[in-house]
Amino acid sequence: MTQPQLISSRHNPQFKRWASLLDSQGVKAHQQCLVSGKKIVEEMTQIHDNALCEILLPQSHAIGEEWLSKGTAFTLTKELFQELDVFGTRQPLAVFTTPSLPNIDLTQPPTGLEILCPIGDPGNLGALLRSCRAFGARTVVLLLESVHPFHPKVIRASSGAVFTQPLSQGCSITELQSPEKLQWISALNMKGENVSTTSWPKHVRMLVGEEGVGIPSFPFPQQFSIPQIHDSIPLNAMVASSIALHAYRQQHPE
Repeated sequence: MTQPQLISSRHNPQFKRWASLLDSQGVKAHQQCLVSGKKIVEEMTQIHDNALCEILLPQSHAIGEEWLSKGTAFTLTKELFQELDVFGTRQPLAVFTTPSLPNIDLTQPPTGLEILCPIGDPGNLGALLRSCRAFGARTVVLLLESVHPFHPKVIRASSGAVFTQPLSQGCSITELQSPEKLQWISALNMKGENVSTTSWPKHVRMLVGEEGVGIPSFPFPQQFSIPQIHDSIPLNAMVASSIALHAYRQQHPE
């Protein structure tokens, strides 16, 4: 069986491509993503084997047939591997082809539970996707302000949920104020109805806010809020979103 090619120069075009996958621009340009973490890599290579492009191995790693048989494998010198292994896993990394995201027509009414997401922080988006997958959101609509869903930090924070949670591509958050789109949106903020006691429509398109930024002051037809015991300690936006998702699912079991 062919042994992996050794990559020892950061000027190598393959390495340059892999390094570019550490940010959203590179992921978008190459339509590939870098996955790290032994558990996630193993799960993804089993579930999405047809999307697996390459396996990247540290030079000191014992190379087993299970890796050589999964796709094109490369070994990297310690220094180069550490540059890509930003989470310090010291385990094989995998390069996957990213799926294309369908555009969604937000002038049409929602179907089931839909989440509008403008989140630019990778860790927060990953956490939200994990909750959306757990509570069965039909789709997460990524607005133009959102970080790329296959950014390495999103993948890690979502524990791989980004690969299984249905995603859609939406417009900019500023375009949501048009009456044709606004009429279908329910917003999660601090001034709305209690998520636990309000009557949730079965078909709802909920807009969540970015941490510290919140949501625009548009005249949303419906607004939800999370009641707090201590006003001086505001809830993390992702925690609030998870509570709202749970409240919806309590009324509308999947």
